[in-house]
Amino acid sequence: MEFKDTGILSFESSDTGPWGDILSSRLDRTKKTRVGFLGCGYFEYWRMFSDQFKQDVLADVRRIAERLDRDFDVVYSGIVDTLDAADRAGRDFAENKVDVVVVVEGTYLPDFITLHALSYVPEAPVVLFTTQVAEDISPNDNYEALMRNSSLIGTAQLSGTFQKMGRKYDVVVGSIEEDRPYIEISKLVKTFHVARRLKDLSIGVVGHVFRGMYDLENDKTKIKGALGPDVIYVEMSHLVKQWEAVTDAEAMEVAESMVARFTMRGTTKEDLVRSCKVGIAMERLIDHLNLDALCFLGQHYIEKEVGAPARIGASLILDKGEHIIASEGDLAGLVIMQAMNWLTGNSPLQAEWGQYDASHNAIFMVGHGVASPALASSDAAVTLTGSPEEWGFEGNGANIEFIMKPGVVTMAHLLNTANGWQMLISKGESLEYPCLPCDEIHALVKVDMPVKDYLVEIQRKGVPHHVIIVHGDICEELKMLSRIMGIEYFVV
Repeated sequence: MEFKDTGILSFESSDTGPWGDILSSRLDRTKKTRVGFLGCGYFEYWRMFSDQFKQDVLADVRRIAERLDRDFDVVYSGIVDTLDAADRAGRDFAENKVDVVVVVEGTYLPDFITLHALSYVPEAPVVLFTTQVAEDISPNDNYEALMRNSSLIGTAQLSGTFQKMGRKYDVVVGSIEEDRPYIEISKLVKTFHVARRLKDLSIGVVGHVFRGMYDLENDKTKIKGALGPDVIYVEMSHLVKQWEAVTDAEAMEVAESMVARFTMRGTTKEDLVRSCKVGIAMERLIDHLNLDALCFLGQHYIEKEVGAPARIGASLILDKGEHIIASEGDLAGLVIMQAMNWLTGNSPLQAEWGQYDASHNAIFMVGHGVASPALASSDAAVTLTGSPEEWGFEGNGANIEFIMKPGVVTMAHLLNTANGWQMLISKGESLEYPCLPCDEIHALVKVDMPVKDYLVEIQRKGVPHHVIIVHGDICEELKMLSRIMGIEYFVV
């Protein structure tokens, strides 16, 4: 039998793309989220009340649309007051591929009209914004004023209808000029966007979960089905090809830039060059296969093969801020790292629960030598060291040492339990503390409840031995994300 040569091969069969099983290009991550704005009013009221009533309602709705347009790309086709207007709005939403729909009822509107517009975008998340002109009623309000503030009647009706229909929705309440509802809408829309982006995420895996870490073992089908990302297993040979192509001069240039930035202790430039060569190869592998993120196993897998630790190279990739990278085959950890990065704009730390510090009511977190130096208070606080663990490489190895800078942090992880996926969410404070001479990245995180009780609680819940830490308070956003993704969460 003769086979026709189409020129398209698998990435495992060819060193040059395009491939039949790898996307040729990434999505544009820079574009603003597109929000469909469904501003409603009831045509029956236009004839019942004064001309000023209609003008006031139109102005109310327009103000809200303009406020949202500061942060998002808003698609607004004008007031939806009739079924024809709803049809136009729905068609515009579908044509512009809106990511989220915000429904604002400038007056009560029967739900069948609103539902007609939404029928054009059945998969789009919906936010009901129950609003009114002012925070309080007035003793002088007449019926016309009451109808100008009749949004609650309409959104309450929609909530009942959505519950009957099984359509998911969120609710935000506040007056038109109040900041709070817009902040909540912004958090919701941003979180919807993160959930959607996770479905487009392409993760490469070099290696596997470290032997015996059953808490981190995950089926890539369950990752895809519940969390969204595609997982691509990449043979070690692909990384080795990239590693062999890196010249000593290229690795030396990167090593010298690091020596210029940071102090050095317990390692040599030769050790550093070997690790930088691995880092360059990892970054080129990501670009070569058009991946968004990389999960790897260093230790006896990569380190023994190439004769150098992979940790410093992974830190350099994180430092550039273009890709998220995680170690020990922790796929679920990488997924939540990516989400936390998108929600905060900050680089996350993949750490392990270390030990408690009773006097500070804090937990000492130990990293994997993999983190952006931006997590330190300054470059002067970062030290290049030898590797704290030896897995068959040459020389002293190379690692990076610093303590996480102080500030409010959020801690999280994902665990696929016997009862389905669960998300740990916890708030803490990274404390200012002397950097330990431990040849490793670390953090001292204060928690709200007594630290020993805290450790009892998280272990009763059953958490992975890894935890992801990021600067910023995104506990509410992670709760939203859990709800959107259909994942249970627990807050400690």
